[in-house]
Amino acid sequence: EPIHSLLTRIRRVFDLNADGDAIHRHLRIDPLLGDWVARVPGLRVPGAWDGFEMAVRGVLGQQVSVERGTELANKMIALYGRGYFPTAIELRDRDIAELGMPGQRARAIASLAHEVIAERLLLDDCQDYDSIQTQLQSVRGIGPWTANYIRMRVLKDADAFPDNDWVVLKTLDCT
Repeated sequence: EPIHSLLTRIRRVFDLNADGDAIHRHLRIDPLLGDWVARVPGLRVPGAWDGFEMAVRGVLGQQVSVERGTELANKMIALYGRGYFPTAIELRDRDIAELGMPGQRARAIASLAHEVIAERLLLDDCQDYDSIQTQLQSVRGIGPWTANYIRMRVLKDADAFPDNDWVVLKTLDCT
């Protein structure tokens, strides 16, 4: 891979193009987030090295703990990826439910793989936010939470937010 592509990915993963001072100034006055921003200034949401992998991890993490989502991803790597995260081609015709997850989520991953292979779904940071939201939610098994998670991590959409995430609501004391 050319060095400029690697540098672009690094900048995206670590959100190095963001103006941290401007973000801090804006968010510290927010009544809900202000205290959090003051405690951990500069904290950023990490980006994604690979959009397809992050989308699959988003589906794997639906309605389960972070630990369970990680366990499923590790099983996927062991079974289908031979030590690395499997590509869309490696996942498209697999019975992903054999990992120990609900069939609808497994089918959502296979559908994502088919859409990516056919280039009907491009999972990179050059996509239109609303369009990708619609495309993602048209995949059976992907709802608003997962689509927003993918927008936040892959597209670096500053307005994407999984607002109905239980952990987020609990952390912000909104439950």
